[in-house]
Amino acid sequence: MATSEHSRNFPSDLKAEDVEAGNITKPVLSERELVSDGFDVLNFIEFQWDAVSTSGLRGHFLVTPKLCQPFGVLHGGITAFLAENLSSMGASVVSNWERVAGLDLNVNHLLSASIGETVHVKATPLRAGKRVQVWDVTFTKPVKSRNSSEPQAFATTAVARLTLLVGLPGPETAKVGNARLMGIARALSPADEISVAASKL
Repeated sequence: MATSEHSRNFPSDLKAEDVEAGNITKPVLSERELVSDGFDVLNFIEFQWDAVSTSGLRGHFLVTPKLCQPFGVLHGGITAFLAENLSSMGASVVSNWERVAGLDLNVNHLLSASIGETVHVKATPLRAGKRVQVWDVTFTKPVKSRNSSEPQAFATTAVARLTLLVGLPGPETAKVGNARLMGIARALSPADEISVAASKL
């Protein structure tokens, strides 16, 4: 059986009784195999931020072969990941950096996005309560116009909605992700309203 460079090395003499008894040594993962937070996956996607604020998050990415299913179009899992990730980050911003957890994610794929197309993502809060938040996420791509003088039109490729629980106790490690998002927000708009939450970090 062929193995890829991303395969993890498990012992070939693995026995059921060892698994049940817990006598398994965890495989050693290379730095490349470790994912510390959602930012690592965003970097893999090559996601580019356009805006981060309490009114929503926006960004875009180019559809590349590594993001596609075998038919050469964007994989739905990428769409679902981005919907949950951006909504969770946005909910954290709106709740003044409290820990959040997704309760329900619904994604509707309306049009495909092919290799070479740019997809724009916009996550906005529909309801930003103290305990529950609901976020809508829209995925669009530019539509080629026949006349270059016409304004750029966009077609919706997918829509998503995420319901989140807010105000959970958060681990100290969450501060790293919050600080990274704060840095992105400041770089995009130094005077943005998001900066008022910096004291919570």
